[in-house]
Amino acid sequence: MSLVDPNGKGLVTFQSFVDFMTRETTEMDTAEQVAASFRILAADKPYILIEELRRELPPEQAEYCISRMPLYAGPDGVPGALDYSAFSTALYGESDL
Repeated sequence: MSLVDPNGKGLVTFQSFVDFMTRETTEMDTAEQVAASFRILAADKPYILIEELRRELPPEQAEYCISRMPLYAGPDGVPGALDYSAFSTALYGESDL
C-alpha cells in the first residue's frame, strides 16, 4: 500500500494504480525472456552446457539450473547438453517438467 498510497490516506488513485501495475509488469520476466538470457549465455546455441552455467552464474544458481534442466534432445545437441527452453517454460508453469 505504501507504494500506491505514500501519504497513508487509505486511498489509491487510478493513476497510482496504473503506475504501480506498469512497474510490476515491466519488471516481470517471462519464459521467453529467461530463455533469451540463457541463449545469450549459450552463445546462441539451442542448448547450454554445464560448464557454461558454472562459468556464467553464481555457484548456487548454476547448481539449481543444472539439477533441474532436462537433457537437450535436439539433433544438434552434444553429450551433456541441457535444454534451457524447456527449463524456462517449466519455471513459469507453462509445462510439467
